[in-house]
Amino acid sequence: MKRTLIAAATAAACSYTYAQSSVTLYGVADAGVEYLNHVPNAVGQANKLVRMTSGNIAGSRWGLRGVEDLGNGLKGVFVLEGGMALDSGTAVQGGRLFGRKAYVGIDSSRFGQLTLGRHHNLLFDLIISFDPMLFAPKYSSFNHDAWLAGRTDNSAKYAGTFGGLTVAALYSFGVDSSVANGSEVPGNSRIGREMSAGFTYQAGKFRVGGAYDQLNGSSAATAGKTERRYVGAAALDINPISVYVGYRRLVSQLVTSMPRTDLLWAGVNWNLAPTFALTGAAYKTNDRTSAKDPVSFVLSADYRFSKRTDAYITASYTKNNGGSALGANGYDGSVLPGNNQFGTVIGMRHSF
Repeated sequence: MKRTLIAAATAAACSYTYAQSSVTLYGVADAGVEYLNHVPNAVGQANKLVRMTSGNIAGSRWGLRGVEDLGNGLKGVFVLEGGMALDSGTAVQGGRLFGRKAYVGIDSSRFGQLTLGRHHNLLFDLIISFDPMLFAPKYSSFNHDAWLAGRTDNSAKYAGTFGGLTVAALYSFGVDSSVANGSEVPGNSRIGREMSAGFTYQAGKFRVGGAYDQLNGSSAATAGKTERRYVGAAALDINPISVYVGYRRLVSQLVTSMPRTDLLWAGVNWNLAPTFALTGAAYKTNDRTSAKDPVSFVLSADYRFSKRTDAYITASYTKNNGGSALGANGYDGSVLPGNNQFGTVIGMRHSF
């Protein structure tokens, strides 16, 4: 018995000694100059605007990613990732230090990964690869519905890949901790709750994905009300061209403006050369409760100097039907209701 215990202890010590672990510092720096027309000034008149912007085709960020091999196909993992405005040096995501991601968990090569903390939602994880513009902060489906790239506090997330199938589920005890009494309230677990599930499947050159996401209200008065999104998308990758289509239905009891909408998109990515790519896309929101049906068209060109540095130019034209007020950057008040808007941004991105 004594020899058995000594052998077990020695094996455990050796396993710990030779365990592979690492911490990686990484990030993205993205900045450019943007032009917009029909932007309201202080007295509500439409004007042109030229400005410097951060996070145009990818949000500027920095982060730490860690992994430790625990043996038997298990790994301990963590991510701490913060967003920044490169033009001003300030933190974004409400000033949070790690506002983009902050989680810890365990990864199994057989069963998938389970993590706890602050995450991107599953709409982002599962559907981003089906948007021609990859949910870019500017000029993508993100501008029609920002929750497609939302983040959720106090959440547990599972994701597993089995052959060509990836499945995922997420539960949040309170989506936004910055809302007073908006999450994890004693006696009312529905306040700020989120439940989500989805999948992607790849068979050769064809890919398909779908997700369901449900949010509850962030107060005691609205905890029984929900906001639900149903998303389906597909892509066909025929090198050097990829073709994308997508659909999202929103049914909300939490908003009074555009509470039931359909969002449709389609686009093409064409890698003309190893260093140059063109992307074209169209996005349309159909409001089922009014005539507010904005449509946006996007064209983007990207030139890669290296694997880590590229330059880009992106242009967008938004047509606001029925008095809608969608700007090139979303529903941010940057365009007068009913006015169309042209926007373009030229910039550079470096990844490290």
